Amino acid sequence: MVNSSSLRRPSAALIAASLVAGLISVATAGPATAADLTGDFDSTAVGTAPSGWSVTGAAGDATVQDVPGTVDRSLRLRDASTSAPVTARASFGTTTSTLVAGFRLRAAQTSTTIGVHLDGTGGHNVTVAMGADGRLFTYNGAGRIDLGAYTAGRWYDIRIVADPSSGTADVYIDGSRTARRLAFRTTTKSLSGLQAGVSTAHTGTAWLDDVRTTTESGPQGWPYLGQVGPRPALQIGTSKLLVGAETLDRDYTSHQAFSPYLGKLGATGVRLQGGWAKTEKTKGVYDWTWLDKIVDDARAKGLKPWIQLSYGNKIYSGGGGGGLGGELPSSAEGLKAWDAWVKAMVNRYKDRVTEWEVWNEPNLAGIPVADYTDFYIRTAGLVRAAQPGAVIYGQEAGIDVPYAKDFLTLLSQKGKSELLGGFSYHPYNPNPDDAWTYEQVAKLKALVDQYAPGAVIRQGENGAPSAPGSFGALGDLDWTELSQSKWFLRRVLNDLGRDISTSVFSISDLHYPGKVNSKGLLQTNTDKSIRYAKQSFYAVQALASIFDSSLKPLPGYRWSATPSTSLTVQAFANRTSGRQVVGVWSGAGKPSETNNRTSTDLTFTDGDFPDPVYIDVRTGAIHDIPAANWSVQNGTYTFKGIPVYDSPVLIADRSTVKF
Repeated sequence: MVNSSSLRRPSAALIAASLVAGLISVATAGPATAADLTGDFDSTAVGTAPSGWSVTGAAGDATVQDVPGTVDRSLRLRDASTSAPVTARASFGTTTSTLVAGFRLRAAQTSTTIGVHLDGTGGHNVTVAMGADGRLFTYNGAGRIDLGAYTAGRWYDIRIVADPSSGTADVYIDGSRTARRLAFRTTTKSLSGLQAGVSTAHTGTAWLDDVRTTTESGPQGWPYLGQVGPRPALQIGTSKLLVGAETLDRDYTSHQAFSPYLGKLGATGVRLQGGWAKTEKTKGVYDWTWLDKIVDDARAKGLKPWIQLSYGNKIYSGGGGGGLGGELPSSAEGLKAWDAWVKAMVNRYKDRVTEWEVWNEPNLAGIPVADYTDFYIRTAGLVRAAQPGAVIYGQEAGIDVPYAKDFLTLLSQKGKSELLGGFSYHPYNPNPDDAWTYEQVAKLKALVDQYAPGAVIRQGENGAPSAPGSFGALGDLDWTELSQSKWFLRRVLNDLGRDISTSVFSISDLHYPGKVNSKGLLQTNTDKSIRYAKQSFYAVQALASIFDSSLKPLPGYRWSATPSTSLTVQAFANRTSGRQVVGVWSGAGKPSETNNRTSTDLTFTDGDFPDPVYIDVRTGAIHDIPAANWSVQNGTYTFKGIPVYDSPVLIADRSTVKF
């Protein structure tokens, strides 16, 4: 079910059918922005048409109904006639801005044509449909484009990015871009409505839910070049971007549910929790089946697993706490069993896993630093004995410099600094550009360099909710999918700009007992199945496509701006060509719920952009920068009128971007 508070209220809506039926959309005229359309239909009475939707079809109906076998409520379109369609329809003001439409679509059969269109005054501009031949399809101009087979009774998570200025659209299904730069079906260079329904020639039933549309204003008059091309982890290869898949050890999320999206995101590492208690439910008996599937699936999709050795196990007296804030194993029996599990774990996975982490947030749990240090030495020694080349991380909640210093000092005094391969921290701040945070990060890095030369620091867990009232850090603040997506981009680019590997927490929403942590990139149902990919999924996907290991950060990059108030700038260059990518955004505070842009002049003293483009990472939109808006003299590049706001935009050489 959608977190309705994270979406805008609907204005009106539209569903209509022809041979293929409709879409979901919103429109604006010029700079004016229409109200975003939303529709999870959960508050609509069963058996009624949703407010604002007009319905046609004498031999059928379009009403909100409970979805069989779920606790969900959706718009059902049911057609019993082969002479007339069943449609639902909503109209709104005309827009020439880029429109992003997301919705879920499900067919009860594979023998009926069901469609969703974005419409202009000339008719259907963009179509995504389920055909009577069991195939998903769209159109490139007048030509039908096959998108693969579909299954009856299964929800499909569909996203359309349509740009009227270029008359083109991209289509995404279940997190994958399945078609790009599709020509509009008409010559109309605007969008004005949405249609969905069951076609005239067939009978059948369709379900529609989670309608989400936004209009996105691009730089006025700048040619639209397309969207950043998503690249799966297998194609990217290596990067410093990880994604969190924590709590699988306690079944707060479902690997089976989020797995289809995991590789598509583009992160090349994944953080997992080892789950002693889940593996050893009977003393001395290990069942690795659950973890084998997760580790092997991640590797097959191109992600390198990073496994945390945690938590305790209550089948042993003194076996330690079983979750967040849990105490360390303490009894002789508990510690002996811990040692046995760690050795068995490393021996099982040492051919597939090279990075490990010892416990979770010991300082948050109130574990004395001396106790954590001894426990770290004990555990890391076992890991290194079984796997000499292992990289082992210590860690803490937040950025607790005194705790880290005491840990590193004790480790050094005991002559065990060589056991430390890295140290991870979890900095939760409403403003990901908070200056204090990175001051502490610098102190932490200096301490690691001093006491454990060669070890690295890693941002190991960080995220923001997508709705207010979320469980966990930052849950007391108001959030939406928009502010969440901005937050993730700003955190990750701040880290990458400092050459810090960084993890996005988390892949999907987490269902703790009686409460939900909405920091996931994927919206979930109450049974932990995936409902749809949030805005943040596509934002991080675009970022992952660009910022792979082919780019290196440029510390001390020289720049100036007018106006320059509270700007953050992070610069990168291609390791081979030297061509640059520079991220710019306003970092004044917590990400806002508006996208008001400021026209900004930027100067880069040592730039390298022979063919510069402008990229809004959040939306993935790429625009050419007109010649009138940039110049270069003796290596100094000046860019005029760059739209800047509180989400990262990039000035990048075209060669560094994948379309």
